Amino acid sequence: IGTLKKVKGVVGAESAGSLRRMRSTVGDLDILVASKDSSAVMEAFINLPGVSRVLGKGETKSSIEFTDGVRAQVWVHAPEKFGTALQYATGSKDHNVQLRQIALAKGLSLSEHSLTKTNGKGEIFCATEEEVYETLGLPWIPPELREDHGEVAAAKANKLPKLIELKDVKADLQTHSTWSDGKLSMLEMAQAAARRGMKVIAFTDHSVSLGVTGGLSMEDHKKQAAEIKKIQKQLGDKILVLHASEVEIKADGTLDYPDEFLASLDLVVASMHTGLRQPREKVTQRTINAIRNPHVDIIGHPTGRLIPDREGADLDMDAVLNAAAETGVALEINAHPSRLDLDDMYARRAKELGIPITINTDSHSEADFDNLFYGVATARRAWLTKEDVINCWSTKKLLSWLEKRG
Repeated sequence: IGTLKKVKGVVGAESAGSLRRMRSTVGDLDILVASKDSSAVMEAFINLPGVSRVLGKGETKSSIEFTDGVRAQVWVHAPEKFGTALQYATGSKDHNVQLRQIALAKGLSLSEHSLTKTNGKGEIFCATEEEVYETLGLPWIPPELREDHGEVAAAKANKLPKLIELKDVKADLQTHSTWSDGKLSMLEMAQAAARRGMKVIAFTDHSVSLGVTGGLSMEDHKKQAAEIKKIQKQLGDKILVLHASEVEIKADGTLDYPDEFLASLDLVVASMHTGLRQPREKVTQRTINAIRNPHVDIIGHPTGRLIPDREGADLDMDAVLNAAAETGVALEINAHPSRLDLDDMYARRAKELGIPITINTDSHSEADFDNLFYGVATARRAWLTKEDVINCWSTKKLLSWLEKRG
């Protein structure tokens, strides 16, 4: 998109379809460009780096396939029609049906080109999506919500949430260092997080039974705690470092460390990495045991799924959500693109039940911090505001919450 924006005569370019709605998986990539000269755009598009095949090239649409098998389409529209085209190409089918019905009730017919008056007396061109929604008597609906999950009714009632934004997130409560399977030292990771505007970082190096990750013994944790004190002095008030652990929920439903040790940590994330194929009742009970442990603060990537290769555990999510609502434990949206777990549907249910949500990058390197974008996108699809997400709270409020959890 950045390349296409630089083409002479282009006044706008946006992704559309399921990519713009930030679904957890997408098929082809859809791109819309606003320009009066389509030929220059098409030429630039078919010559993008990594293109292996041109599947079709026309005046208004071209299709390509990249060497990794991903396909992309570009459509070029006149700038004055770009708003209707982008709206049409972004919304889910059901969302767009709702808008067309609203248009008809106003004596208009909505297409990708314009809003046509049904009495045949002219048409309305919209250069921006805001103009489309305004003409229909609605506020602009963020792309992530355009799934026909109640967003049109909320827009009509002026009750759309002010969705969480990337800049709202001030803490990362699941990260890993060279103490377990991370690539950088705690000091390097903390400095990288501070450069990105984080005010709090928790090091949740793996617990002892996850041997493949170099999990820490309780003795190792004591040494790590001493190192954290040292690096906190070096970092000053740039960022607060919490001594935490990602504690394994073992196959028998117990946690990796005794309660008295868990109580000594600043924060405890409990996660499952093994035994995910256990029967539903057993794997659900494991998760609920962890939720009910008074020292557990967060359940990490609750289902354990890995997109696209591994389905999550067959959890009874109603039971898990009800237990979390009872205890006040936070459920994680893990921002790694292969996890996005909790997914948007369950995260929205969690919000409705008043369960605190946390968005963490699960970073093992500096580059991993950039995955926060995907976690926030999932939270936006779940209708979350910054008030719903503990990573957006002030440091004082976050510490107070952890203190109360014990």
